[in-house]
Amino acid sequence: MDSAIVLTKLLKPGVLRPLSVLLAILVLYLLAGLIWQFVELGREAPLSTAITESRTQSVTRETTNYNVQALLAVPLFGVKPSSAVEQDPLSSENVKVSALKIKVMGLVAGNDEAGIAVLQYGSKTRAYAVGEKIEVPGDVRLLAVKADHVLIENNRRREKIELDKRPAVSGVSSSVAEQHSDVVDIHTPEIQALIGDPRETVQNSPLKLARFFAVSPVNEGGQLVGYSLAPGRDKRLFELLDIKSGDVLLSVNGQALADVSTPELLRMMEDTSSFELLVKRGDAILTKRLEL
Repeated sequence: MDSAIVLTKLLKPGVLRPLSVLLAILVLYLLAGLIWQFVELGREAPLSTAITESRTQSVTRETTNYNVQALLAVPLFGVKPSSAVEQDPLSSENVKVSALKIKVMGLVAGNDEAGIAVLQYGSKTRAYAVGEKIEVPGDVRLLAVKADHVLIENNRRREKIELDKRPAVSGVSSSVAEQHSDVVDIHTPEIQALIGDPRETVQNSPLKLARFFAVSPVNEGGQLVGYSLAPGRDKRLFELLDIKSGDVLLSVNGQALADVSTPELLRMMEDTSSFELLVKRGDAILTKRLEL
C-alpha cells in the first residue's frame, strides 16, 4: 500500500516533468560516451599502422649494407675536363729570378734536355750541360736552357737566371749563341798518316801534336778565359779537324780551361778515351767531340 502511494505521488504531473528531464540527460550522457568510444577506435588503427611502418623503415635502414668504396669513388667536385692542357714542368712561368750570384755568359741553343750554358760564379767560368750540378754552395743543378735564360734547381726550388747583357768575361758573346755540334772522326787515313794511332799519340805522346797547333792564352779583365787556337808549323791537321784560326777553346769535357792546370790537362788526356770541346767562334759556340 505504501509503495502504491509513493508511485502515485511520483506520477503526478508536477513530479513527472523534472524526472523526464533527468532521464533524458542520462540517456544523452550514455550516448555521448558510446560515440566517443567509436571515435577513439577509428583513431587507433592509423596510428598503429604509422608506428609499424616507422619501425619497418628503421629496421631497413639499420640492415642496409652500404658499399663505402663505391661512395668514395663518386667525383663529388666534378671531373676534370679531358681537354685541359697540362703545364710544362720546365715552363718559366711564375718562376722567380734566382738570388744566387751566378752569371749566364753564353748559351748553346738547343732543346731543354740538350742545351749547354756557360756560367760564371766568382772567378770560375765553365760550361754545364743540363742535369749537371753547378759548382756553388748548396745543391744547385742546371734544369733547362732557354733562349735568353736558364732554369736551375736550387735546393728543390725552381729559379731562373737571365743571360748577362753586359760584356762577357768568359770570352762568350752575351748574345744567344747558335749551336754547332760536330763529331770529328780522327780515325781517317789522312789523320792517321799525320799522327799515327790517335789514342796512342794522345795518351802517351801528346807533345807530338805541338807542331800542328799554336796556342795563346786569352785574358779579359785580368782573368784567363780560354786559349786561342792557330795553325802551327804544319797546318794540315788544323784544316782536317775543321778548326779556324782565332777559335777560342773554353773547356774540355766540361772543365773550364781557366780552372785546369797544364799537369791536370795532361792527366786528363792520359785517362780519357773521348773529348768534348767547347769552342767560341765569333758569336757562336761550337761543340766538337773527338772519339779516340
